Amino acid sequence: MNIRERKIELRKEMEEIRASIVSGEREEKQQRIHERMTKLCSDRLLNHGWQESPVPPTIMTYMPFRSELDVAPLMEWCWQQGIRVLVPKVVAESKTMNLHVIDSYEDLESGAWGIREPRNDVSIEHDLSTISMILVPGLAFDMDFGRLGYGGGFYDRFMQLFAARGLKRPFAVAAAFDKQLIPGVPSSWHDFRVDGIVTESKIVFKTES
Repeated sequence: MNIRERKIELRKEMEEIRASIVSGEREEKQQRIHERMTKLCSDRLLNHGWQESPVPPTIMTYMPFRSELDVAPLMEWCWQQGIRVLVPKVVAESKTMNLHVIDSYEDLESGAWGIREPRNDVSIEHDLSTISMILVPGLAFDMDFGRLGYGGGFYDRFMQLFAARGLKRPFAVAAAFDKQLIPGVPSSWHDFRVDGIVTESKIVFKTES
């Protein structure tokens, strides 16, 4: 079985595992993860004299879908703290993502497959240097910071834009359930690795992060 076939098989397995977390247990785990994520964001985004900066600290996040961890409360916390929030919207024709500046739920609408996504008339951030942190979705992760995505390659291509534009890539973190951690994620040369992983029981960073 090659890497591509293994990824396809593993995606099905991990979808089932993540969806198997029952409601009460899920809410408790999500709350623990949310507390860890707000602490991380506070430490990394709010404690560096950002008030003097012309651009407020900015986090790129995503809208949860199906059994994904609900990261919307973190987005709400960011609004309360004055942290700017960017949410991507897929551009199917070019297989890229536009980053929209989301100030409230009013800036979102129900899109394809029922996923909430930015409205087309909401402003787009083109300057990637303004991004302070990226919250990355995924199905599975390993302790070498490998990530199993959904197969579209959108985030892999997006992460390559920073080097292409001569920019340092922002800190990229995954918020996930413990059950999403596996011994090893099948990886190809173009698959990027995250810089940190936050679960209900732990928070781990790459040593250089």
